[in-house]
Amino acid sequence: MALTGNDTADKKLCKGLFITLGVSMLTPEYIAPFFIFGLFIYFKRLFSKTHRRALMGEVGKIFFVYMCYMMVSAIWSDTHLLSVLIPLLWMGCFLCYIATANIINTKAKLDKAIYSVVISAGIIGAMAVISGLSFNICKHFNNYTLLFPNPFYYELNDLLYDLMSENLVGITNYRFRSRASATFDNPLILATYLSAVTPFCAFASVHFSNKKHKKISIICFAMALGGIIFTSSRGAYIAAAISIFVFLLSNKRIFKKLLPFVAGLVVAVPLGLFLRYRNTPIGDFFQSDSQRMNIWKYSFKMFLEHPIFGLGAGTENVHVILRDTYGIDRHHAHNLFLQMLAEGGIIGGIFVITIIVLIVKGIIAIFRENDKKYRDYGVLYTSSLIGFTVMSIFEFTLQSPKELMTMFFILGFIEATKRLVRDEVQFPEGEIKQEDAEEKKAVTTV
Repeated sequence: MALTGNDTADKKLCKGLFITLGVSMLTPEYIAPFFIFGLFIYFKRLFSKTHRRALMGEVGKIFFVYMCYMMVSAIWSDTHLLSVLIPLLWMGCFLCYIATANIINTKAKLDKAIYSVVISAGIIGAMAVISGLSFNICKHFNNYTLLFPNPFYYELNDLLYDLMSENLVGITNYRFRSRASATFDNPLILATYLSAVTPFCAFASVHFSNKKHKKISIICFAMALGGIIFTSSRGAYIAAAISIFVFLLSNKRIFKKLLPFVAGLVVAVPLGLFLRYRNTPIGDFFQSDSQRMNIWKYSFKMFLEHPIFGLGAGTENVHVILRDTYGIDRHHAHNLFLQMLAEGGIIGGIFVITIIVLIVKGIIAIFRENDKKYRDYGVLYTSSLIGFTVMSIFEFTLQSPKELMTMFFILGFIEATKRLVRDEVQFPEGEIKQEDAEEKKAVTTV
């Protein structure tokens, strides 16, 4: 049967989503958002043409109101312009959530979207492993020309950032030779991304039907874990351990499948800590811990001094106080929850708590599905968000476009799966729902 115009357009839209999920994270921070902007324009036009609505869901509605509140905070912020621009960046990346939640309307599309994330995570993890190995091997020789670029886009970033006024954007470009950054600007941003997406690799390596894609997912899982090791982020080590532990508890088949990787981590994590200790100037390894404790203490003090409305959106307000009042030249609170409290006060905190409750509610809805077809996805999302949340205790994990896109993509996956469970998905007008046929086909394609 020939495809109708709507069928063809929908297939192109899905391919656009898969490309965005798979390719955007391989590009620089200032390029990645343009993938979702382009996808969203096509998505909105197609949905309007086929008489569908871009539904946000409960999480999306509260998140949108929260971002509007943070934009209003520019009124009392000391950095008015940045306090407007930062929420606008969040809103741009928020399109990831809307597009993902609405485009994925069958289980087959959900699996293909997950596979796109897996491939991207594997490539980025492999780049991190190569850069980590090249540094630790080449440092024993005088010739460092064989070092793998780290961060990968450092030279391009340096060129572009020099063209901008530092007073306007406040961006400083650094090399992180001893700690992997891959396609991200620094090791902690990479660690945040890998902590959130490594569970997708674990899920695909166990639950996918296609043997070829299962094997590829196993390789991607190993590379993603290797990438986490070479970030030398202790927070990421904890996040990965807890996240994988959730998977191990989910069923016996997963336990047997992932146990060898856990055994590898038992060896690799101490090795990663040793390499960071050896590659860090004497005293800095432990000094970063005590400094972070001070940052947390002073960030909480900022919240107590501005408890209702906070300092206003953006990291610059926190940065200025840390630098000028406490003598700590760090750009944020190094903790997502303290940063959001300092920026948004109690009102912002209420929004954040509401969003968390609604996310948990959505995952519970997936677990309560009657025929259990999507319960394994509930385990995936729980593991992914645990990894992201644990990492958020040690880092402000929503400071860059790609971090924001990662979080909103995951929330989009949860919303799409919840709609599949409740049979609330939308199809083009006149299209017959053929999910069962797509699932049978997915056995050989995913």
